[in-house]
Amino acid sequence: MYTAMPVDILKCSQVPSLGYEATGTAEFGDEVGPVPVGRSLTQLRVLFQSFGCGVSGTWNAGNCVTTPGSTFTHPITANIYAVDNSSGTPAPGARLATVTQSQNIAYRPSADPTNCTGSDAGKFLNTNTGLCANAIGQLLTFNFPAGTTLPSQVIWTVAFNTTHYGDNPIGEGAACYSTSPGCGYDSLNVGVYSFPGAPYRGTDIDPDGAFLNSVIPSTYCDGGAGGTGTLRLDTPCWTGYRPLGEIRAV
Repeated sequence: MYTAMPVDILKCSQVPSLGYEATGTAEFGDEVGPVPVGRSLTQLRVLFQSFGCGVSGTWNAGNCVTTPGSTFTHPITANIYAVDNSSGTPAPGARLATVTQSQNIAYRPSADPTNCTGSDAGKFLNTNTGLCANAIGQLLTFNFPAGTTLPSQVIWTVAFNTTHYGDNPIGEGAACYSTSPGCGYDSLNVGVYSFPGAPYRGTDIDPDGAFLNSVIPSTYCDGGAGGTGTLRLDTPCWTGYRPLGEIRAV
């Protein structure tokens, strides 16, 4: 119904991303126009970027250590909203569908001093792309129960809690917070990039905007003038950085 992602997106080089913990974000997504109208929602797929290390170190210190294949689980909520245009500015309307699912998320691999040197020092060699990277991309799928008929336009979002942010911040008492790499969910980002020719199905209603809920004013294009801590249209500073989601329906 809508997709901003090429079919082989995991073979693309590392794309930019929005970090929820780093930007005080609780919820993030986009307003899109699925086509054709009247289909039944089945899935939302979103590209995430995982920067977290499994054993020790951090990506930005260049000393990441991860046991191969290790993962962590974290609950993430996917939402589909109707669009309220009554004020003249698109806003979230009724929530048409929501699911919270525990997702299995990979830690990024250890730093590779053999294949990733010089300006790439501290990165790992992504075997899907053949390039050194700081984060590992992962497509997460959210399955919705049958029964939600999609209108002509919707707002899709994903929301999750981090140590200090979200609807219910986890806090610093979590066991992972005091470890060397910290908590994996604090290094979990949502991919944002406008691939050439995207979207490949459907319409991005505002290619320069996204829907954002952050408590940090500087995260917004307007410096928070339109309010913080609520999901609202954030435009026009997202040019070239489209939230990477895909809506499927039958």
